Amino acid sequence: MDRFTAMHSFVRVASLRSFARAAGELGVAPATVTAHVQHLERLLGVRLLERNTRSLRLTEEGAVYFEHCCRTLEEMRQVEGRLASSGPALRGVLRADVPVVLGRRLIAPRLPAFLGRYPQLALHLSMENRSQDLIGRGWDCAIRIAALPDSSLIARRLGVIRWITCAAPEYLARAGEPRSPADLVQHNCLGFMPVGERAPAPWRFQCDGQSMEWVPSGNLVADSLDPLLDAAVAGLGLVQIDHAAARSLIGEGRLRRVLAGFVAEGPPIMLLGGGARQMSRKVRAFGDFVESLLA
Repeated sequence: MDRFTAMHSFVRVASLRSFARAAGELGVAPATVTAHVQHLERLLGVRLLERNTRSLRLTEEGAVYFEHCCRTLEEMRQVEGRLASSGPALRGVLRADVPVVLGRRLIAPRLPAFLGRYPQLALHLSMENRSQDLIGRGWDCAIRIAALPDSSLIARRLGVIRWITCAAPEYLARAGEPRSPADLVQHNCLGFMPVGERAPAPWRFQCDGQSMEWVPSGNLVADSLDPLLDAAVAGLGLVQIDHAAARSLIGEGRLRRVLAGFVAEGPPIMLLGGGARQMSRKVRAFGDFVESLLA
C-alpha cells in the first residue's frame, strides 16, 4: 500500500472527523479509507484515532503524526510543482474520455488555452463516458462523476457536483417560477436517466441541513444531461444540472437559476489514470486544467 496515499487519507479523516466524509471527498469507498488508517496504525505500532459510534478524535500520538503528515504532504506538493514546471515540454498524444455535458459545455470551449500552453501536445478527446476500462479502450485518463469502487486505477478528486435547478427566462415567464421543491409538481421537469436504468434519477435538494429528493416528471427523459440542457435553453422546461456546466449559459442570460436556496452537493468529479503508480505529467496537466475550470 502506498504510504503517501494512506497519509493523505488519514489527514482528511482527522480534518473532517469522519471516515465517511473523507471517503466522499476522496471519491473512494469508506472501507478503503479505513484500510489506509489501519495500515498506518500497524506500521507505526500506535493508535492514531479514538473512535466510537458518536465521535472521532486524534490520540496524543495521532496528533503528532497528523502534524508530520501535513508538513510532509505539503512539501511533496511543492517539490512536485517545481519539478513539473521545470521539466521538459509535454509532447505526444493524450487520450482522454470525459462526460458529454462537461466535455461540451466546460472543457471544449477552453481547449485553445490548454493546447496553446502545450503546443507539442495533441489531445484525442472522446465523450463515451461508458467504461472505466482505460487500458482496454486505449485511454490515458478519464473523468468520471462518481465515488469509485476499489480498483487498480489511480484516482484524483478534481471537484464535486453542485446540483442547481434552472430554466430559460421564456419558460419561467410562461409557467412561473417555483419557490420550493413542492412547486415542481406544476412544472415540466426534464429527467436524466442513467444508462441501464428505466426511470429518471431523482433530483436532489438541500436546505437548512436537510436533504430531500424528488423524481422529475415531464415530457422529456434522456440518458445524457447535454440534450436536456439544450432543451431547457429552448424553453421546454426545468433541468437540474451541475453549476459548472451551466455557468456560461447563466452568464449569457439564456438560463436562469431557480430554487437558489436548495442547492445540493452531489458525487465527486474524479480523474482516473491507470497502468502506473502515479499519473503521467500529461495526465496531471490535463487534471490541473479541468480542476481550474471547476473552481
